[in-house]
Amino acid sequence: CVHDAFVLEEGGCAWFAEHEHGEGGRRRLLLPVCRPFRMPAPAELADGAARLGYREFRYVPQDWLDAVGRGEAEKYFAVKEEDGFHDYIYERAALVSLDGRRYAKKRNLVSQFEKACGPSAVVGEMKGACLKNCLDLFDHWEKSRGEAMDIKKCERKAIANALNHFKELEMSGVAVEISGRLAGFAFGSRLSDGTWTLNFEKADISFKGLYQFLDREAARAVPAAYSFIDKENDLGLAGLKKAKESYFPSRLVKSYTLELKK
Repeated sequence: CVHDAFVLEEGGCAWFAEHEHGEGGRRRLLLPVCRPFRMPAPAELADGAARLGYREFRYVPQDWLDAVGRGEAEKYFAVKEEDGFHDYIYERAALVSLDGRRYAKKRNLVSQFEKACGPSAVVGEMKGACLKNCLDLFDHWEKSRGEAMDIKKCERKAIANALNHFKELEMSGVAVEISGRLAGFAFGSRLSDGTWTLNFEKADISFKGLYQFLDREAARAVPAAYSFIDKENDLGLAGLKKAKESYFPSRLVKSYTLELKK
């Protein structure tokens, strides 16, 4: 992939680091995860970064900044919004129903797919042979896109790891088969008591409306105990940003970088 990852357990916390490949690649930390869970204070993060030889934290979520206070964080760090890495949060009920004028295009595409492929399209739980076929579908999807991007190699590796540890990660999802062949999959995992994360979603783009159909079915399969679905970020890609905005998120969870001042 494009970076190496490292973990250090120290003082009841796990510190995560990423090193980009290549000469001059950036080195950064992610927020440590502590047990019992707590929000690490800015002073603690600054001390840890300096001790471990890092200058930067990335992907710092809005809830940490809200908890510690921006003023307190800025005593130690330059705080900047990290465009491209804000998480898109949706109301699960809205993605299930697709009600209202703003979802008219989505409903139309779902209808077109159902009319064209309805009799041969089967929606089921992700398990068994389906898990083995997901990477083949990903490769087909990648070829159909006609773009060579390092991020796709990373995504394929992430999907493979998730599939290999599907049960351990407590993942679940749906698959769509058309005429007995896997044509789409979507799966994710619990983020919090009220939020479920859609980690991966891929479909054969030769079937018009399949993505919209798959997205609705994935939302339907999420347990009703979850009121929200997190579709993660757009990576700063214009097309992905447009696609995520077209489903009208209820809010964005902003992401920040923290650069050590001293």
